[in-house]
Amino acid sequence: MRAESPPSVARVDDPAQFPDASYHEAVCLLVHGDEQGARRSIEEGLARASGAQHAVTRACLGDLAAQLDGEAALARLARRTPGPAGWLANPDALARSVVALGRAHLVEAVIEEIAHLMPEDQLMGLVAAAHEAHTPACHDLLVAMGSVVEGAPGRLATVLTEQVPASEPCMDALRAQVPVAAWSSEPPGAPGQQQVIIAAGRDAGRVAPVVAIIRHEGVGGVLDDAFALPDMIPARLAREVLDPMTDAGLSPDPLGVRDAAEVVYHALLAALDAGADIPSAAYQPVAARLRRALVEDIPPASHGSGEMPCMG
Repeated sequence: MRAESPPSVARVDDPAQFPDASYHEAVCLLVHGDEQGARRSIEEGLARASGAQHAVTRACLGDLAAQLDGEAALARLARRTPGPAGWLANPDALARSVVALGRAHLVEAVIEEIAHLMPEDQLMGLVAAAHEAHTPACHDLLVAMGSVVEGAPGRLATVLTEQVPASEPCMDALRAQVPVAAWSSEPPGAPGQQQVIIAAGRDAGRVAPVVAIIRHEGVGGVLDDAFALPDMIPARLAREVLDPMTDAGLSPDPLGVRDAAEVVYHALLAALDAGADIPSAAYQPVAARLRRALVEDIPPASHGSGEMPCMG
């Protein structure tokens, strides 16, 4: 949905439109940074979204509410985390905090940050400590680490879990990120630019969308930027991303998943080979996420390379 001024459901004349208006208001309020207002709009929309005619909107409101709950849990984790020394001393406490996030994209972000904050030898120690603790939460943490952490710590985590699934779906969802749908658009007035959206399957029917902006020059293209959106149900992806693109004249057309992956893969390699700056890499490990979602042979980053936004 567009980042326009937040609407007011008070101006809705037809009560049947109230749930949709509340959902639209909540999304706009979030864009403007008003989480409390967004939560009120979600609650008001859910209170009036009974009946089959509001099933899709009710699902969107519920999914958005669950996302905000997970982000609140992430904020608590960031405030209370003891840091690497505390994680090594009590891996189960860390694991339970990560499991409590309840959303795969938040679990992924936290584990990425842990990998940036801890050098490889400390990461190996954390994997060993979690395995020795032998709790359900630690097993789930190791499953997720095996999917996200690169190099020897990730491989060790995978071996230690012996392919046993995590008990929490949000942790297991990171194990196999399979692209399930893709779209492509060419913005009017920007010849040579292409936007590609690839959605990978996640738990509870949600998808993990990645948006890639590609600049075509001669043969092939170069990745100008890419960023991951929060996990969401497909109806939210349609309402919050694809429909607004259509309204803006971007016309996202369905694209074969293999074709989309190939386009983004070669564009990313071209950008890395050229040493190009990817703006979103300042707050998201873009290359690593694309590698996990699409390909396996893009060089990994080193561990302990710096602080990340929410736990640094």
